[in-house]
Order: sequence, then structure tokens, then C-alpha cells
Amino acid sequence: MQITRAANLYEGARFIVDGMRTASVDKVQGRDGAVLVSSHYDDAGAPTGTRLDTYQPEDDVRLCSIPAVSWSILHSDRDPNTGQATAGTHVSGPITPVYCVRDHWAYTVGHQVVTRLIEHHTVTAYTPITLEQLPGEGEPTERPANPDDRRFYRLNEIGPNVLRTGDDVRRLLANIAEVHDREHGRRDERGNKLAPLYPPHECLRCVSGPHDLHPLEVTITRTERDVRLSDLPQDWDYSLGHAMAHARITAANNRDQAEAGDSVDR
Repeated sequence: MQITRAANLYEGARFIVDGMRTASVDKVQGRDGAVLVSSHYDDAGAPTGTRLDTYQPEDDVRLCSIPAVSWSILHSDRDPNTGQATAGTHVSGPITPVYCVRDHWAYTVGHQVVTRLIEHHTVTAYTPITLEQLPGEGEPTERPANPDDRRFYRLNEIGPNVLRTGDDVRRLLANIAEVHDREHGRRDERGNKLAPLYPPHECLRCVSGPHDLHPLEVTITRTERDVRLSDLPQDWDYSLGHAMAHARITAANNRDQAEAGDSVDR
């Protein structure tokens, strides 16, 4: 997850509220120096109604859906006799500042031909889940429908960023509990929070906050599309922020759905 300011929230953003519930932003507006956010809240994946919350612009919020846009350039040597691209293709790494795509050397030198410009869309979603929602003992993690996507688990604030299976999550929780039992004795296991019965700063190896051990399902969704240089953002030269990336990915998905609907109608 990623911390941002309330002033940076945007329509369509998803963030953590009330401990480990998620909210999806329907509307954001400013009033008298405050940020009014109209959101519908989700509880275990089910909508639970709309709320209007007021934040100060500098208040921290935790985004649980992180959109990102980058580009890669495929280019080949230019045949000096025909002026056409040769067979060998070179691929750049992901490029995020827009001006770096426009100014990439393959566009500016005569002995190179840009054969493709690919736009990459990545959305990393963090979904709080219960232990009961993890895959069972010995069961693999269900693979996403798209082979380029990834699904794995982690704990909210403790341990490695990637836990591949439900067994990995349970094993890590058992190890943390074993450390706590051995070094600190009595504990309070309500809601799997493993809360110590004395000041939390004395038990930093185990847990320092009430939601540190909450399991999260992490899904990384990747798509890509061929674009032209003229398709790049025309009024922005730097990396796209969350709001701009979300808007660009949403617009592309809407175009794809509209084109798919037109092909079905025909």
C-alpha cells in the first residue's frame, strides 16, 4: 500500500478506512480548506453504503490500489541501402517520464527505426482478507485469468512483501506467535492481532499496531497496448501521478470495451 495526502485523492481511488476496510471514492470536492470525500465502503467484498467524510488536505490516507503507466520502445538498425529496419530488434526498459519517451535516442538518430511503442498499464491492488479466505492447507494460490497477472499474499506491516501461498502466511504467523510466546509470555489473540498485554513498544519483534498481522491479498494486473508517439500525454512531461494513471488506464479499458461491443453488434 502507499501513503498519500487526502488532497491527492481522486474519483475511482481505493483506500483503507476504519482499520482494515476499504473505500472506493465516488467524488472529491474542496470546501473551506477541507477535502470532502464521498465514498462507498466495502466489507469483505460487499458494498455497505455511501459515506461523506471530511479530511484536511495534509491528512495521510493509505491507497490500496496503485495504478502505474510506463512505456517501452522497440527499435532496429536502419538498413543504409533500403532505409528499412533490419531483422534485429532492441527493446528499451520501462520508461516512465513522458519526456524521456519523446526524447529517446532511437527517435533522434538516423541509423535507428522505431518499430513499436508499447504502453504498459499496471494496477497493484491490496485487499484485506481473513485467514479463512486463504487457500487451504497444501492448496496452491489460485492463478489469475491473465497469465501476465500475479496473485500472492502478505501481512499488513510485518514480514516479507511476497508470501506465495496460504501455508506461507500461516507459517509466518506461527513463527511470530512462537517468538512472542517465548520472549514475552502472555498475549491477547483477539482477532489474530497478537496484541501484547503491556506497552506495544516492548514487543516490536512481534507487533506494533493493531492491524500489523492482518493478511492481504495482493493482485498485480498488467496490460499493454501499441500506441503512437502522438498518443502520449500532450500536456504533461513527467511520470503520471496516481490520478492521471488511473484516468488513462480507465479510458483505455472503456475504449476496449466499446470496441468489443461494436464487434459483437456487427
